[in-house]
Amino acid sequence: MDRIETQSTSSKTATASDIVLREGSQSRLLFRPEIVDNTGKPEAAVRGRFLYQKKKRSDQWIEFDRLPLTSIKVDEGYQLEIHSSELHTLLINLRQIYKLANAYGVPQGKKSFLEVSGALADLLALAGSELQAFFTSKSDDAIRLFRLLLNWIYKQPNIEVFEGVSELLELNTVVGLANLKTFLKEWKASSDVSREEFWQTLFAKNAFVLSQLFAYPVILINDKAYLGGKGLTNTGGHIVDFLCKLESTGAAAMVEIKTPKTQLLGSVYRGGVYPISSDLAGAISQALKYRSSLMENIQNLQREQPTLIASEPYCVVVAGNCAELNSSEKKASFERFRERLNGVRILTFDEVYKRIEGLLAIFTDSSGIDPRKSASVQLSAHTGISADDR
Repeated sequence: MDRIETQSTSSKTATASDIVLREGSQSRLLFRPEIVDNTGKPEAAVRGRFLYQKKKRSDQWIEFDRLPLTSIKVDEGYQLEIHSSELHTLLINLRQIYKLANAYGVPQGKKSFLEVSGALADLLALAGSELQAFFTSKSDDAIRLFRLLLNWIYKQPNIEVFEGVSELLELNTVVGLANLKTFLKEWKASSDVSREEFWQTLFAKNAFVLSQLFAYPVILINDKAYLGGKGLTNTGGHIVDFLCKLESTGAAAMVEIKTPKTQLLGSVYRGGVYPISSDLAGAISQALKYRSSLMENIQNLQREQPTLIASEPYCVVVAGNCAELNSSEKKASFERFRERLNGVRILTFDEVYKRIEGLLAIFTDSSGIDPRKSASVQLSAHTGISADDR
């Protein structure tokens, strides 16, 4: 029995898959196991009964009427012979059901279990440090195994795994952590790149990062989204880097990605006061223009996105680096400006990087993934700017 299906019949009982011992074209003998909560003797957690069935013309199996043993007379008896191969089948499958009962107790609802054995069971039994050493030494094998497991889990979405494994990491968490690490590594290696197209592409490839720019989970509608604005000569169209919507309400959100090299402040004006740079002022003006275009053309956009609404759309501009703010006067000038800016929120590249890095640190320790922290956490994490940042 590779797969065991269970169906709870009460809080203390659950039927398990029938064990077919003998089967012909018109009749068969099976054992129907039942997992029970045996408080007096927990290790004796399985009971069951033998069933002899005949097949209808419709190819459906039906059970014979039961003959009560009390109806047997003094000189009569009842004998059920089980062949050696049938007894072996019964014992092997009952062993699996006892393992399941020992690991899970009485499963509630309808569930499906698949036993993991052999080399894979040995692999899963390795301690964290041993598993990490194995994957490090055989990275090609690790990638191949991971792909096979992804394919298997995708095809068996409702199966729980036992045989020495008490709990599984959420697949989304594991993949999310790997994506975060890869994203940060590529970001750090490219910190000197000053081409907007590079950073727009990097964010497009890692769209899950966009949720970290807002206080709410967002769904990416499109990158390089056309918002309207073309004239009669088919020029002047408005194309925002990322058009998103809040998952909960459908409210529109827009993101403009510049570069870490974008200058935040201009030259000192007077008395330690610094104005924003022309590049940043241009980015803000551009975002506000896109915001206006979105609101003007919302009916056209709603034909493709019926749930999209454009009531005071959220706008975020990612530009520059706080390392430029190397004095208290510069820091104060920058904060005074962005905290009083209406309609557009400014985040610097290093702030976004640290936000993602901090998110990764929550779910990992110095040795890698910590299952206790990551088992129930989704990495589409919604940590972001405060709710009034619009």
